Amino acid sequence: MQHRVIQNAPNAIIKVDLDERAFLFPANKLLTQLQILVSKPDRIKFEGTFAFNSSRANPELFELSSDETRDFSRKLVDTVYRAQPSTLVAATTSLTVNPLPNGYVFQFGSLEHPGELYLSTNCIWRVCGAIARAADFVAPISSN
Repeated sequence: MQHRVIQNAPNAIIKVDLDERAFLFPANKLLTQLQILVSKPDRIKFEGTFAFNSSRANPELFELSSDETRDFSRKLVDTVYRAQPSTLVAATTSLTVNPLPNGYVFQFGSLEHPGELYLSTNCIWRVCGAIARAADFVAPISSN
C-alpha cells in the first residue's frame, strides 16, 4: 500500500456548522459550513462548503495571518456584543462586519472582487469560537 503525502496540507481544519440563513454573494450560494484551514506557521484560510455548486464556484473566501486572525477574532466578538460595525485591514484583504437585525454581514475582498457572507444570529457565536480557536492553534499565547 502506498501513502500519498499531500502538499500544502493544513495542520488543522476547524469546521463550523452554519444554518439555513448563511449565504455567500455574489456567488449566490447557500453555505452549510465554514471551514478554517490552519497552516503553520502563519496562514489561516477561510472557505465555505456549499449546499449546491453546479457552477463550480471557488470555495475560498479569504486568508489571514495569525496576528490578523487574532485581531479579527477580537473585533468580531466586539461587534457581536456591541452591535456596532468593525473593520480589519489585512495584508491581502479588508474585512468589515456589519450587524443587522437578523444577523451579520461580512464584507471582504478587494474592490475588484468583493464578497459578502451573510450569517444569522443563530450561528455567529460558533463562528466567533472557531476563529478564536484557529488563532490559538497557530500561535498560542502562553499563560501566566
